[in-house]
Amino acid sequence: MVLWVSLGAGRVIAAGRGATGLCLLVGYLAIPQLAQAQLLSPGDLSRAHGKLEGDGRCTDCHSRGRRVDTVMCTKCHTDIRAQRSKKRGLHGRKFRKQSCGHCHVEHRGISHQLIRWAGGSPKKFEHGTTGFKLTGAHRGTGCRKCHTKKNRRGAATYLGLSDTCASCHEDPHERRFGDKCQSCHNVSDFKQVRLKGFDHSRARFALRGAHTKVECAGCHQDPPRYRELEFSSCANCHEDPHEGRFKSSCANCHDEKSFKRLVMKRKAHPGLSLRGGHRKVGCNRCHDRGRSAPPKAGSRCVSCHEPVHEAAFGDNCRRCHKRIEWLGMPDKDSRAVHRETPFALAGKHTKVACTSCHDPKKPVDVRYRKLEFEQCKDCHDDAHGGEFAANNGGECGPCHSEHGFAPTRFGVLAHAETSFPLDGGHAAVPCGSCHGKKHPRLDLRVANARCADCHDNPHGDQFAAQLQGEGCAHCHNATAWNRPSVDHATWPLTGAHATAACASCHRASDADQKAGKGASYRGVARRCEACHQDEHLGQFRLTQPKRACDECHRTERFTIDAFDHGRLAGLALQGRHVGVECAKCHPSAELANGLRTTRYRLGYRACADCHADPHAGTAR
Repeated sequence: MVLWVSLGAGRVIAAGRGATGLCLLVGYLAIPQLAQAQLLSPGDLSRAHGKLEGDGRCTDCHSRGRRVDTVMCTKCHTDIRAQRSKKRGLHGRKFRKQSCGHCHVEHRGISHQLIRWAGGSPKKFEHGTTGFKLTGAHRGTGCRKCHTKKNRRGAATYLGLSDTCASCHEDPHERRFGDKCQSCHNVSDFKQVRLKGFDHSRARFALRGAHTKVECAGCHQDPPRYRELEFSSCANCHEDPHEGRFKSSCANCHDEKSFKRLVMKRKAHPGLSLRGGHRKVGCNRCHDRGRSAPPKAGSRCVSCHEPVHEAAFGDNCRRCHKRIEWLGMPDKDSRAVHRETPFALAGKHTKVACTSCHDPKKPVDVRYRKLEFEQCKDCHDDAHGGEFAANNGGECGPCHSEHGFAPTRFGVLAHAETSFPLDGGHAAVPCGSCHGKKHPRLDLRVANARCADCHDNPHGDQFAAQLQGEGCAHCHNATAWNRPSVDHATWPLTGAHATAACASCHRASDADQKAGKGASYRGVARRCEACHQDEHLGQFRLTQPKRACDECHRTERFTIDAFDHGRLAGLALQGRHVGVECAKCHPSAELANGLRTTRYRLGYRACADCHADPHAGTAR
């Protein structure tokens, strides 16, 4: 038996079953130039599958014991696999259970087409098997006229088309009528339109009123035209019976129900709006020369209405009553002319709603003309509960302005007329310090006006007797708390004492400071050493003769200008002693406790205590 093996491109070798044939085959395989040849392939692959050439790639498409495995094919052709799984299209309907090799034949060369068409040509393909039967004008259309897509591998494909008209044809109606083209058109001739049941409301010009009874040809002509028709104005179809006398649109006076029926819009009336009360007035009452001619009386308000205002607003009523509504003027207009009334709006009043003053619940004659506004209380409640009724009847103006309740006009000068005039430091104190910090401060009465009612007493009970009389004013005034007017006659302040700070002598004790009390003014020591440090470290306090500070020093300054050495020290300075510096005799000495001071108590007065004896004792 002979085994034929194809090498592709018409090259075939034969080998017998015997040893000779087997040797022939083995010998052939040993030839180097044939080492890469396909010994088992029945022929070359097509151009589309060229990348799968080679005996080692057979299992990419074939499985053991089968010619072509559909599962292998759909691993690459995922679009076909999707159609088969969803039972759509040609592959999902007619050929769903058939092998790919039934229609697609391989190994027939690089120029061979993979598809084996029924009838031998794509033109003879039964298109109805795809679910879309070709009828009418579609029947003569070439395949590639519709099938222009490519798959993800870049190859031309017949898949991926929709059966809707818009997927191939441009919609001249810009999708106003949806995507059901077949409801008006057929596949034989696009221009043949089936208009029975056509919904004209979906067109640019919806039919209403009398237009619904007009024949199609009345607008679309014969032969019919459906595009590029002008309908932006009534004049595109209708003649103007008024011969151009009215410049406004026809729709301002007429509607689509009937031309004879006049439906004048309020804003459309020429020269005069028909809003408000004019809307109820019959046309003939003003148009005495026909509806299309202006009235004899004219179109001004004063032509029909008499002026009713006492203020000089003039005869141009429309300046305020633009909407022809006698009451309820536009807010902007009413505020603009309010300055011409006896009550001009200013400050906060410019933002108040009109109805806040002109209450709609009041009768018209009281709401505007007889409105009381002489005093603030005519509109405003007394927030102070009559506290200032004795002052000009409680009128708000002296304290408040139209620009706001706060800040108040009530200042220092106005406060001087009360029982507590503001003077000194009180003039700079914020109102809330005495009248409370709660806002709004409506009750301004202060129960007590004594100093102790607002100020703490730092002196405790030192001046209880004085507080029973004049109070703090016995020593202090409102100009400056730290500048008291104290009678220091019991211990007169002279020299530097007159300008010394009070706290220099009147210090708070440690106990007072812990208790938060002020300085003590009672029982203060009056001796010098009680306030001043003893610079002499006890020389004149502890040794005889003892001397007080004021025997040598004065209050003007500590330094001594003229010291009487003979009277105070017992040694008069004479002769050469007069010009000797004090330190020559009174040196600075260090005491046993380590402190230093000038030594004034020397303990000796003889000449030899200071001078050497030039006579060596012979003169004695």
